[in-house]
Amino acid sequence: MPSTLTRGQAAALAGLLLSGAVEVWLARRTALPGGILERRSVLLAEIGGWWLAACCALVCVRALPRRTAVLVVLGLAVAIRIAALSEKAPLSDDLYRYAWDGIVQDAGTSPYRYPPDADELRHLRVDWLFPPAWAEREERESRINRESVRTIYPPVAEAWFWLEHRVLPLALQDLGYELAGLGLDLAVLAVLLALLRAQGSDPRWIALYALAPLPALESVQNAHVDTLAVLLALGAVALHRRRPGAAGAVLALAALTKIYPGLLLPLLLRRPAGRLRLLAAFTATCALAYLPHVLAVGVDVLGYLPGYLQEERYGEGERYLLVGLTGLSGTPATVVVALLLLAWIAWLLRRDLPLPLAGTLLLTGVFLLATPVQPWYSLLLLALAVLCRAWWALAVAAAAYPLLFATILDGPATTAGRLAYGAAALVVLGAAARSRRAPSPPAAATAGPP
Repeated sequence: MPSTLTRGQAAALAGLLLSGAVEVWLARRTALPGGILERRSVLLAEIGGWWLAACCALVCVRALPRRTAVLVVLGLAVAIRIAALSEKAPLSDDLYRYAWDGIVQDAGTSPYRYPPDADELRHLRVDWLFPPAWAEREERESRINRESVRTIYPPVAEAWFWLEHRVLPLALQDLGYELAGLGLDLAVLAVLLALLRAQGSDPRWIALYALAPLPALESVQNAHVDTLAVLLALGAVALHRRRPGAAGAVLALAALTKIYPGLLLPLLLRRPAGRLRLLAAFTATCALAYLPHVLAVGVDVLGYLPGYLQEERYGEGERYLLVGLTGLSGTPATVVVALLLLAWIAWLLRRDLPLPLAGTLLLTGVFLLATPVQPWYSLLLLALAVLCRAWWALAVAAAAYPLLFATILDGPATTAGRLAYGAAALVVLGAAARSRRAPSPPAAATAGPP
């Protein structure tokens, strides 16, 4: 770190430290007991303030020398994530299914065979997940969501749940899974910084991921397995030019953790060199990962996936909130969204864009069309955005929070989702318009304040 800073740089450093301190405080606030069901709009307001503080911090980063900025940003990132650790995950109960699937596998049973409330698994129940006298209650309410259906998670995610169960002391409960998420998230930060340096990019762009609330909230505080998928997808991005076979296998592992990283496959296949090796490795890895589960339970390996898509109203065409503004719903809306996505992918495949930028644009289109209620799906988008300086991805990553709160709290979910995703779409369109006015389109398309 340089011994002296200019007056402007000193002011920027003070602004970054102040914004970072506000982020740490808000991270601690969101970790307070009560969660979304008890703290309701107060918790949403704290998350919104956290996003604003992050934007202020990102503006300050731009004015600092690179080494100073990176060191301070990384220090703040660790502090924010530690502050976000909570006794009980406040926004999601997914980690309880992770824990249960790990327990079931450790007992030698396929997680796809029985739902958590099956009598065949009653000897595996622990008080942390199943409160005492759970079986005698008229309305059973364990901590596991959808306890009457089989798991939805793919094989690599299930292997990770088994490993967490074997390594994490059960007495840590939620905190153990949050610490595992913290470790994964710090690994993502390290890989992103290495990729920025390898491609000769400004390392200050690490702040886009490091200081955004999304990773601290979803990777750490709510311990979503999506962080593992992001880490593997970044590995595929790093390998795709020199080792296409390895890239195909690693991307398959990412898609076998959470399905949506598989959307990157067409982009990786753009280069003729090694295309067949990449596709063969991807296909073989998927087949080998699923084979033992298919042999054990057959088609039940799909678990709750079909029911989940129906629950999220994708099959009815009701989830597409922005497309719904045109008056379309049901099957026509689904058809229009599918055609738009295919057209968007085709357009991207015809452009010679760097893989991180193409992936960021692809996922941006997917999220604005599908308008998912789950903020953690945007972790991959935000990570790729770092590598192409796509600052506007922040708006897309933040858009799901109002929709999530309105959905869980029985609020005006459609209105909240349309307003949030509509605002994100306007930010993206504004960035696109700015890039068109710039003299050098390829560079301008990825430029902007960190």
